[in-house]
Amino acid sequence: MRLPPIHHLGHPVAPRRLLLEAGISHYRLRTAVASGRWQEPLPGVFVSHSGPLTRRQRWQAALCYAGAEAVLSHRSALLAWGARVDEAGRASRVAGVRGRYAVPTEGGLVEITVPHGRHLLSRAFVVVHQSRRPVPPDRVVDRLAVAPPARAAVDVAVTAGRRADVDHVVADVLQRDLCTVGDLEVEVAALGRRSTSWLRQAVADARRGMRSVGEADLRRAVLAAGLPEPEWGAAVETPRGTFFVDALWRRRGVAAEADGAAFHLSAADWAGDLLRQNALQAVGLVLFRFPVRRLRAEPLACGLELAPHVAGA
Repeated sequence: MRLPPIHHLGHPVAPRRLLLEAGISHYRLRTAVASGRWQEPLPGVFVSHSGPLTRRQRWQAALCYAGAEAVLSHRSALLAWGARVDEAGRASRVAGVRGRYAVPTEGGLVEITVPHGRHLLSRAFVVVHQSRRPVPPDRVVDRLAVAPPARAAVDVAVTAGRRADVDHVVADVLQRDLCTVGDLEVEVAALGRRSTSWLRQAVADARRGMRSVGEADLRRAVLAAGLPEPEWGAAVETPRGTFFVDALWRRRGVAAEADGAAFHLSAADWAGDLLRQNALQAVGLVLFRFPVRRLRAEPLACGLELAPHVAGA
């Protein structure tokens, strides 16, 4: 007798409970897995095909494994919302959670959060976080329970090992309009003592109008040299249209920008950048540009280059 597919339940991934309710016996489940037609990537979670799982199937399997009240969180949640972030890779401790992880060949680890007190082990490709802060269960992406973007961003930020990673995740969710600065401030306040100085600074910079990692690096150069605070993300009107600069001392007619490593990816990008620069210079603006790498390596030197032009602004 042929084994009925899981697909009639709406997806190729299902927990044991649903399959038993659908009339599939324990024996037939064991037989399907033993024969290689199905697989059981996590205890009590079955997939009705062999071979690699898609990312969505890994997410679904992780949520089936964790059960009610679990949500995709941290990097997995940000990916579900469309943010630019990498999945967690294998380590003895992932985002503060110990485990013997097995990274699948087709992708990285899946991070989920369950209420505090549920002693669910992290295993295989699933990283289980516990939280005393309730996670709204009504946020859904592609029929999967997902933590809100602001919550996921601050959770990633407090487990980051580099300041640049904190700046990146905060800037990315804001640039993509996944949340507001106010949403981030609420989540930071809810963290209490778990909040880090890096995260608080990144959110404070965002409140000033800064929306990129490069701007955060540029501000550190400005502070290192003791320069007056500029307008961040300021608009400049030109005959060619309105352009935005990272930092602007408007009374002095001086602007500064942080150029990332991914700049000038094509001839069209380069041509557009030249047009923009010429338009800014045409209205009398003096434009300084600093590579992000130099801003990080020599913040004081970069700030001192600006000092004669913006002092007293």
